[in-house]
Amino acid sequence: MNTLKKTLWSGVWLSFLTGIAAAITVTKASPALLEIQKELPLSIIQIGWIMSSAALATVLLGTSVGSLSQRYGPKRVLQIALSLIIISASFSLFINSANELIVSRVIEGIAVIFVSVAAPTLVSHLSKPSDMGLTMGVWALWMPVGSVLAFLIAPLILEQFGWRWLWGSAAFLALPLLAALAWLNDPTREIVNTVREKLSRLVIYKAIIMGLIFTCFTGSFFSIITYLPTYLIENYQLSLSEALLITTILPAFIIPGNLLSGFFIHRGAPWFRMMIYPALSLAIIITLLLQTNYPAEIGLLLLALMGLFLGMIPTAIFAQSPRLADKPIDTGRIIGIVITGQGPGILLSPPLAGFLIGEQHNWQNLYPLYLLLTLGIIALTQLLKSLQTDR
Repeated sequence: MNTLKKTLWSGVWLSFLTGIAAAITVTKASPALLEIQKELPLSIIQIGWIMSSAALATVLLGTSVGSLSQRYGPKRVLQIALSLIIISASFSLFINSANELIVSRVIEGIAVIFVSVAAPTLVSHLSKPSDMGLTMGVWALWMPVGSVLAFLIAPLILEQFGWRWLWGSAAFLALPLLAALAWLNDPTREIVNTVREKLSRLVIYKAIIMGLIFTCFTGSFFSIITYLPTYLIENYQLSLSEALLITTILPAFIIPGNLLSGFFIHRGAPWFRMMIYPALSLAIIITLLLQTNYPAEIGLLLLALMGLFLGMIPTAIFAQSPRLADKPIDTGRIIGIVITGQGPGILLSPPLAGFLIGEQHNWQNLYPLYLLLTLGIIALTQLLKSLQTDR
């Protein structure tokens, strides 16, 4: 942990905006896929793989990016990430096959894992210890805010310009952010050249457990957000624009969940309660959503509550992960291990959900998957709590 006496909020907000660019890069696939299907023949399982293939880099490179962030500094890693987003956006204008889509997603995945590791590492170094709950609460907004923006801009871009321009839309945010980063004073310069020691086995073990909690969280979020527009169109006879608008309810309510969790942690609430209690609530909500009949209005309320409780979990993950490190220089490697955990959830849950739904679109078949993921959060948090004293 660092010893700053004042949080450098300008850098925190710049890191957050970089996260939004990465989140748009990940989430844009969901609103774009229905339009892509009109041009390219895709099965429901292929849709899942196109959505999740961006996570391949997370699975393969998470810990390596943590080491890169430690060696060269998180600011430089963020600059590389934004450059990759811009390159991928240029490539998107020429996509004509499912294979090219997947190549594009892999490039984007490398950029996203760079951001996912380097940005919270930078935020942790920009924050005084007592503000960690607040700053990580802000950072944790990157995915829901980016998701909401992606779904809000999607109808306009799809109608006016087509799916290829939506595929490259994150570049319009990445370009000015790349310029702004050049002016950011990097607080990690002094520790980049510090002698690096091996992490203890216990620290690595705790980071892996936290990463598995992240796997369960991202699995829950991406498996539902990928197919939610299709579900709404099929079950409520909505237009694509209407379905995309309603889909934003889920990530939109993740935002207050992030903020509430950050506020409670800032006020002294134990980090593990911000994982266990929301996960218990999610198990109940998932049961009501997938196992009961209800009016459409109740369905919207349950969707909003799902987003609220989902949002509490990543804030606790980001707030506690830097505290697993014994020394500030180890923060990048710890976050790299933890962030690696988000990859399997993004990579495997959409195609697995697609397999369970099947070509007959039996949505209730998702219930065991969602229940397993939420119960996994509870069990893993209890295990980590037994190993980690509340700091």
